[in-house]
Amino acid sequence: MIGRMNRRSFLTASGLTASGLTASAISAAPAVAQVRNANDMIRVGIVGPGGRGTAVMKECIEFGGKFNARVVAACDIWNARRDAAAKLLRESYGTEPRIYSRYDDMLAARELDAVIIATPDHLHARMLQAAVEAGLDAYCEKPMGNVLGETNAALDAVKRTGRIVQIGTQRRSYPKYRAAMRMIQEGRIGQIVRADVIWNEYSPFRWSRKEDDLKALKESDINWKEFLGSKPDRPFDPRIYRSFRLFRDFSSGIIDQWMTHGIDVVHMLTGEPYPMTAYTEGYNAISKDYRENPDTIECVLQYGFGGRRFMATYATCLANAAGKATRIIGTRGAAEVEDVWRITGKGVNSPEAAKDEPIPDEPGVVHHMANWLDCVRRRDSAGLYCDASAGYGHSVACIMATDSLWAGKRMKFDPVRRSITEG
Repeated sequence: MIGRMNRRSFLTASGLTASGLTASAISAAPAVAQVRNANDMIRVGIVGPGGRGTAVMKECIEFGGKFNARVVAACDIWNARRDAAAKLLRESYGTEPRIYSRYDDMLAARELDAVIIATPDHLHARMLQAAVEAGLDAYCEKPMGNVLGETNAALDAVKRTGRIVQIGTQRRSYPKYRAAMRMIQEGRIGQIVRADVIWNEYSPFRWSRKEDDLKALKESDINWKEFLGSKPDRPFDPRIYRSFRLFRDFSSGIIDQWMTHGIDVVHMLTGEPYPMTAYTEGYNAISKDYRENPDTIECVLQYGFGGRRFMATYATCLANAAGKATRIIGTRGAAEVEDVWRITGKGVNSPEAAKDEPIPDEPGVVHHMANWLDCVRRRDSAGLYCDASAGYGHSVACIMATDSLWAGKRMKFDPVRRSITEG
């Protein structure tokens, strides 16, 4: 197994006990791990094996053999998902997994080297902080966090502990995106002046659940308090549990789910860490269900902390599947990704215009999960495709966008104070 040494966590002082992540669960947990040799199994646990979580767990099962990694434990507050995860792991490995209903119990068991976090959006940052403070490496689904204070604390914990943390914006592992990043960095399109991301889909009932599914879920089936985490107490509501992405206290919906990917691509391709300002408008164009979050949004962001000022836009509507397009526009040309995959000088009437050329697949690019497992095995955080700092950047952008949506005002980010204010 991966070696460890014990160290007390500062979990209580950081306030994580409010979400059921107790200091006792962490105090005897492993600290900084070192892989001794290739025969040391990387023992992985997963928290939140729902739809997306199960998909990520299957990826870990698929790629784990190459890196001597195995999913040995699963945790979920819903008994149906615990049973399904246990069945999948039995069928995959032929052995009995450890199954938990509480995250702090799984961490306190001291049987893991790494954890996959695939819980609802509002739990990510606190669970990530708890994992690294328990001495575990982590694969954390996006967004890394959707509350700034919690996201700041999670990033600090990752840096302080030196854990190997991959954030699940997997487009950073797509060969064409990595080729586009290289070509832009080589100056093919000149100075960046604008970025536009459009992701549309016909999905008027996106993330909502059928009434029969909601009625079938009983409070006794889940641990409602664990689900709420740091959120204020409220009566059990199956709509919130099954459709958390529609409720603003738990997720921003389109922003947390899709803008995270789109704006993370902008950060990846331009090298900018996070925006200076963001302004968002949104409303429900066609959705007639119980959602609080809009089905149509547009956000305008300004960048410049990295020294190259440019504007970016992100837009989604769920009323029409008018396609996806991502364009990074420069003074010599544009990189068109997501739809046609090309560098083009069309639109630039200058001898300096870029030559039209396709964006190829970058050689040597591996799957997002394989990249994480490889870096865990080699103890190489520099090799991660989307480390915690990158995850922090897209989280800041999306938190700014969400704050602006509900305040109706432009938000600005102070990278020194790590604060978001109106302005």
